[in-house]
Amino acid sequence: MSLITSDGIKFPQDGTLEFSDVTVDQTTGSITLRAIFPNPDHTLLPGMFVRARLEEGLNPNAILVPQQGVTRTPRGDATVLVVGADDKVETRPIVASQAIGDKWLVTEGLKAGDRVVISGLQKVRPGVQVKAQEVTADNNQQAASGAQPEQSKSSFNLNRSR
Repeated sequence: MSLITSDGIKFPQDGTLEFSDVTVDQTTGSITLRAIFPNPDHTLLPGMFVRARLEEGLNPNAILVPQQGVTRTPRGDATVLVVGADDKVETRPIVASQAIGDKWLVTEGLKAGDRVVISGLQKVRPGVQVKAQEVTADNNQQAASGAQPEQSKSSFNLNRSR
């Protein structure tokens, strides 16, 4: 955990988070935290305004999947349709732990390189052979930022093979 002082300078000592409140103040959008920081030079003073910067945990195995590619079973379990190596569709159960923007953070059930069906879901069933087409990121959003379109490694549109 690090601190940024009111003049925008990073405090040289890192601290540890001791407590985090679970409620958000609706008027300010802030939460209450308690952190311990070494303060050998007595730079930090009681009542001083600072901003805290916290790094969330990193899960190297998590994958972001477009929400339109995730369906729920009648029991509420999350599933996706995946195109296998033989170009056949299979249903795979996943754990979608949280929404981030318009995507689900999938922590179990998918691995890098899996091809997830994100459109044409109503046309395909498990076991059907398909011809997968890779889709690119939103070109309008890319143009607005001046960036080049990125290839999505796990999102595909599908056309049935004949």
